[in-house]
Amino acid sequence: FAGDESMQDIRKRALFLHVSLPGQVNGAEDLPRDFIFPSMEAIGLNLITVMDHLRIKQVVGLGDGAGANIILRFAMNHPSRVHGVLAINTEGVISSGYKEMFMDILSPRTVRPEEELNTKNVSKYCEAYKKRSEILSKLKRRMKVDVLLLAGVSSTSVGDTEAMHKEITPGLCSIIKLEEVDDPLVEAPEKVAEALILFCQGQGLMPTINRRMSRQESTTSQGSEGQAEAVYD
Repeated sequence: FAGDESMQDIRKRALFLHVSLPGQVNGAEDLPRDFIFPSMEAIGLNLITVMDHLRIKQVVGLGDGAGANIILRFAMNHPSRVHGVLAINTEGVISSGYKEMFMDILSPRTVRPEEELNTKNVSKYCEAYKKRSEILSKLKRRMKVDVLLLAGVSSTSVGDTEAMHKEITPGLCSIIKLEEVDDPLVEAPEKVAEALILFCQGQGLMPTINRRMSRQESTTSQGSEGQAEAVYD
């Protein structure tokens, strides 16, 4: 997604930090048999060590699916290090979504044709995800940063996304639902990029980026395909 043409202006002004979890890279060897995959709670807590090592003061968190679940945990644990969070197709705040996650990690949109993920390692990741704690009941009390939730209306994640929007303190959270879209990063990357620009500018970041999509869509009727339904508190 970061390499999409719609992200060109953002790439010129931002540094992307992508964190790969143990054994989840192309061509990885099998993790040791006795390896205990870190819990989603532990990952969300300890991502701060990566930022400290690289001397990064603050970030805008961007996560999709299980990654969104992790980045939300990170934001709750370390609000002073987060400008805000854009969470896409967030799932697993209540239900497991284990099978869906396994298939999603191995899907063509996630794995390039020339890449090959280790399915044994992926299964360890999925098992840790399956055993995660729920976060829905914690959002109102612990979420202290701005959150933008984005979901495809056709995805299975839209219900969890709506539930989260109701729980987070009013004024901190907005939601965008993309009509006739399942996977926003694949089917509507330009809309995600536009949402990211607007969200960052709301945090006082990248103020000079030209919001081309805003002007282009200002003449589009509300019934057009891919129309975003936005609810702002």
